[in-house]
Amino acid sequence: MDVDAWENLMMDKNLKKVLIVDDEETLTWSMAKSLSKDRDKYEVIIANNGKEALNQLNKHDIDLLISDIRMPDINGLDLLVRVKKEFPQTKVIIMTAYGSSDVQKEANRRGSLFYMEKPFEINDIRKVIIDLIGKKKGFRGKVVGLQLTDVIQMNCLSHLTTALTVINNGEKGIIYLNEGEIIHAECGNQKGTEAFYYIMSWQEGEFMSNVGVIPSMQTIFQNWEHLLVEAMRKNDEKV
Repeated sequence: MDVDAWENLMMDKNLKKVLIVDDEETLTWSMAKSLSKDRDKYEVIIANNGKEALNQLNKHDIDLLISDIRMPDINGLDLLVRVKKEFPQTKVIIMTAYGSSDVQKEANRRGSLFYMEKPFEINDIRKVIIDLIGKKKGFRGKVVGLQLTDVIQMNCLSHLTTALTVINNGEKGIIYLNEGEIIHAECGNQKGTEAFYYIMSWQEGEFMSNVGVIPSMQTIFQNWEHLLVEAMRKNDEKV
């Protein structure tokens, strides 16, 4: 039996999956061994470079990625960007032995939920992992017959913190809510209210809500009710 076949056999589809990426093989091995005490809660997969990590992300539904920054092929920050774009459901933690406030800000800006400096206590990262993978994944659905404004309104009235990914004819936009308020939106090169109103002009599509995900920036500061009314007004003008 080859390595890939053995790995697939060992994977329990009912468990969450945590991918650890670092070019130091001794570190990934020791982290995997230490975290194995939580094997009833999640499975640990390791990769020793960015390309291996992308391969694992394509093979498995990874719930959480923990990546070093300094790696020879794809550095951790570039990997973070790829993950946020291609695997938006995957949460990311960045770790580094070369920390600075600028690096931390850049990691947060690109979508990292946590930033940890080496060396760290394994129990600290265990707590973070369990907290992150324990959060609800959210829901999937199609916006057909139901207006996107209705979906947004339900999320706002429920005071949710979530990233609502909307797909329409190959285009993808994300609307972020924090405790029921719309705080950021992005679609292609557009950000803020420009992206929000553009997404809200779509008449049908699919959506996925990732509960608990927050953006690295806030670009929208208006009340959600005002934003929805303005979106409907703009759509009426187009009609």
